[in-house]
Amino acid sequence: MSRDPRLGTTQTWWTNEIAFTFLFFLNLLNYIDRGIIPGASEEFSAFVSDSLDTTTPDLYVGLLQSAFIVGFSLAAVCFGNAIHYVPPFKMVGVGLVIWILATALSGFARLTGSFQQLCAARMLSGVGEAGFQCVAPPFILDLGGRSGGRWIAVFYTAIPLGTAMGYPWGALFAASSWTWSAAFWMESLLMCPFALACFFLPFTWRPERAPIEEDDEVVVEGEGGTEGVGGVGGAVMAVPVDGNSGSVLVGQRQQQQQQVVEEARHMTMFQEACIVLRRPVWILNALGYAANTGMMIGVSTFSSKIFLDFGFFASESSASSVFGVALSFAGMVGTPLGGILVDRRQFHSEEAKLAFLLRQSTIFAALGCFCSSLSCFLYQRELFLFFFVAGALLLFVCTASINMVTMLSVPPPNRSFAIALCTLTIHALGDVPSPIIVGAILDAMAPACAADLKKDGVVSPECTAQVPQVRQTLFIICMWLSVAVVCWAVGWVEATRQYKKHHAGHHHPMEVDGGGGDGGTGEEEGTKQPLLPTYTKATTTTRS
Repeated sequence: MSRDPRLGTTQTWWTNEIAFTFLFFLNLLNYIDRGIIPGASEEFSAFVSDSLDTTTPDLYVGLLQSAFIVGFSLAAVCFGNAIHYVPPFKMVGVGLVIWILATALSGFARLTGSFQQLCAARMLSGVGEAGFQCVAPPFILDLGGRSGGRWIAVFYTAIPLGTAMGYPWGALFAASSWTWSAAFWMESLLMCPFALACFFLPFTWRPERAPIEEDDEVVVEGEGGTEGVGGVGGAVMAVPVDGNSGSVLVGQRQQQQQQVVEEARHMTMFQEACIVLRRPVWILNALGYAANTGMMIGVSTFSSKIFLDFGFFASESSASSVFGVALSFAGMVGTPLGGILVDRRQFHSEEAKLAFLLRQSTIFAALGCFCSSLSCFLYQRELFLFFFVAGALLLFVCTASINMVTMLSVPPPNRSFAIALCTLTIHALGDVPSPIIVGAILDAMAPACAADLKKDGVVSPECTAQVPQVRQTLFIICMWLSVAVVCWAVGWVEATRQYKKHHAGHHHPMEVDGGGGDGGTGEEEGTKQPLLPTYTKATTTTRS
């Protein structure tokens, strides 16, 4: 067990591991909530039909998910900026109180028979979750240190794990005498201790504070004029530190850090947006993330229908179950694997790390695109599933590196806002339009399959004749990933260019093997292995 000074407390029981475990299970509960409606879609469709007296309930069930996304995306941008004005984890606590009230209202919507209440409550749930999702990732990245990749990866493993738990959670409650209302009420009760803890646990982290380095390193806030990765509008430079100058540099660091804090506290949302959007690496990464998300959501939305069109399964429930299990397996294996691969390397600057992360995303996304595209032309079910799941696993490997690039490509005070703006981007350009586009392509290329209800899992002769067009549609969706590959590849080139520009006078490799088994902590047989050589980051507060 270890205790990091970034936790801001002298209480020995409050360790890194306890803080991270707290955040992981909080994130897990958030994603269990997201899986309730998809897991009990038939019961929610029946509720919508009774509430609105409509014959097209699926449209309104989809609207419930869209309402959550809209509330989450818009609130995230506000929380991402508000983090400079209020203590971050107090803000998380307020958001969780909103989330608790919203999920309780979601349960009461069944008793009132009001679809409008359920829709508003789901949007409010998104608002409540947004604060946590803006604060936790940059906090974990700072806390993880050289093992930050692994910590971030495990944190995001809660997405497939929580979703996999959320589906049966919703289905089991909906099929019981307690109904789906109890699914929402139960998670409201489970969230109460987390919300209360955010107000009382010793979380004192602030994003404006520069990360604390190893004992033999000092972070210097310099006065350069070149824009780069670290600091507020400043460059990242390699500065050797010796014992004689350490105390002077510490004083400079403290003085400049206070200036950074004051600047961040008076930063408007527009100013933060300008800082983030000036970073080409951030823009390219966000566009690639949107394409990756669009492909994943587009496939998952129509997966059971496509599998039935192919004749691989006898019922929609079996097709959905197999797809859900396979996707969850891919996420729970691929996501932590990506973090482990990052931590096997050590870097002497954030620019070097950015280049490596984008290279990793490019390579694994390209491999994932190849495997998933190849599966479109395989007619044996087992082979199809093998390559399709392999493609999904390779894409999940990118999760840690994508999110780390989102944060490391901007100054530390702006990382929460960068996450929020990236969230808005991937929803606006990814998972919101993709199901509409995929549905339109399916209707245009295989209209007979769109109208086929597949009673008892039997595909009509008309749909069977159009299965090749369905395969072509799936191929088009998979090739959507090529946009992500191109964006991340260009980002890799740009990050490498920035590294060479700012480190032209240093003759050492961008990265070294960190030894693998220790997670990149630099510890081996009790001996500390420094980076090549011991350097620090110097950032400037001068705006260009």
